[in-house]
Amino acid sequence: MWGATDGARRIWLDKGLTQRERRSTLAHELEHLRRGHTGCQDPATERAVEAAAARYLLPEIREIADALVWAGCHLDTAADELWVDEQLLRARLEHLHPAERAILVERLGRVEVWA
Repeated sequence: MWGATDGARRIWLDKGLTQRERRSTLAHELEHLRRGHTGCQDPATERAVEAAAARYLLPEIREIADALVWAGCHLDTAADELWVDEQLLRARLEHLHPAERAILVERLGRVEVWA
């Protein structure tokens, strides 16, 4: 577990996290606070929280496309360039709007770079 929240006003982060892991985890836990969650959540809720955190930290699909092109579609390298962890980048790529998908296809020739 990289982070946790009391659901009211406190967030705890693992001290061993890298900068990009801290940033990603903090965004995730802030989304739990925003939603008023306390305690553990079911997997579907965790996926929704991760997707919201990903969209918050990675709103611009063109920046994501640039990072993926630069990284040769290597997700961890692209995530590092975007200052997020690979899990958060994957969450963003798994929840693309059709227009965003079209931009990635145009830039990369395909979308399933993370498969």
